[in-house]
Amino acid sequence: MVEAFRACGGNVRFTVYPDAGHNSWTRTYEDPELYEWFLQHERL
Repeated sequence: MVEAFRACGGNVRFTVYPDAGHNSWTRTYEDPELYEWFLQHERL
């Protein structure tokens, strides 16, 4: 899926947390860069 987005010109950042198991969202939402990324976009 990442490669498909990149092939269409998408800017993809794919992060794997190998030790997170099923609970990867906790580490994701703890990352301040996620919120900086959110603020760079707007819904049209």
